[in-house]
Amino acid sequence: MQPARITATVSPTAKTPAVPARAAGALLGCRPDSHSDGSSNQTHPSRSCRVFHMALNANLNTSYALSNYEHILGNVIAKAEAEMNKPKGGADKLKTQLLQSIRSSNFIGAHQIRKPGEARQMTIGELCESYKHETVPQVIDPKAVEKILFGPDGLIRKSGGGRAPYLMEDIEVGFIYDPVQGTSVGPVITSGRNRTLAIQVMLRAAGMSESAILQVPVRVSTIQVNSAQELQRRIISANTGSRDFSRAEVRERMGATGGVQMIDRKAIEDSICMAKNEKSFKGALGAWLKDVSISTGLNTFTPAQYSDAGNTLWNRLAKSNRPEGKTFYGYMKADTGRFIALAKAAEQALPAAVTMAASSKAAGPISTKLVNAMLPTVAQACGLKA
Repeated sequence: MQPARITATVSPTAKTPAVPARAAGALLGCRPDSHSDGSSNQTHPSRSCRVFHMALNANLNTSYALSNYEHILGNVIAKAEAEMNKPKGGADKLKTQLLQSIRSSNFIGAHQIRKPGEARQMTIGELCESYKHETVPQVIDPKAVEKILFGPDGLIRKSGGGRAPYLMEDIEVGFIYDPVQGTSVGPVITSGRNRTLAIQVMLRAAGMSESAILQVPVRVSTIQVNSAQELQRRIISANTGSRDFSRAEVRERMGATGGVQMIDRKAIEDSICMAKNEKSFKGALGAWLKDVSISTGLNTFTPAQYSDAGNTLWNRLAKSNRPEGKTFYGYMKADTGRFIALAKAAEQALPAAVTMAASSKAAGPISTKLVNAMLPTVAQACGLKA
């Protein structure tokens, strides 16, 4: 993939992309009491419901502007506006302070914890547009956004009373630098998507319009890496502990370090020829089935469970098959058109498998039930052993 030059300048009055239908269908998060395994309730072309509020997978066509996430952050927005509009109390004072800091161009000094030395600034609009440089669907967690505003260090109201005067952690952005080409890909938010949205919620509750919010500068910390692999590892490292990373998300991120674009099925199909290791193929198959579930409304299970099913399906086929005397991975790597055929066969088999898995009384992870149901059909379609 040829590196793109930095495109950080964003017109504050430019409209952000409307949230696509498939993103609206992605209102699927892990059940609060479920385990990660679900055991409880453009590059070179290659051809050789149950609605939960826990998390939303962002996608290639969705800016981080708040208007694109109202459907999952509505309760947080309403809570913030109610608090800000109380006739008395700290939140009313905060509203005044926020607007004064904006008018005096001092949001950073008034509302971000002080740090020595000079630091880079970016507008909220520039951060919102950083989605253009991403290769893996990101996760927005409404509970994390609410915690930033109303948790132990809540910017609007702390859970123990009072409020925190400053955003305690800066948003971190990363750039992939190519010293040979002298170009950078970025920025990509490596840590702080939920903070970006929380700031927007707070400013909106104070009475600001979206066009005005997008012009507000914030201080960011920056990192520079030499490869997409380093960037994905940094995203995992920077967020571990601040929110739960499902095994599916980690798997897709590590798969993307091999060169595959995991945004959606079209991106996977166009870039699977870039896969450098077996992790890339596993991650791609899981991301493919997850995208099918989101875009077609198969919301019986969570996106992570569909992704896990793709991983499990690959493992089962790899264990049973050595086509042409090769490992399963070697067979797929030799002609990535075979992988596309496999993914499309799994896609066709998925709806019936969902019905069977939903009615199954057997114990075990949902991903295993899905694979048990689809494996014979997929194997037959691809000329493989089940």
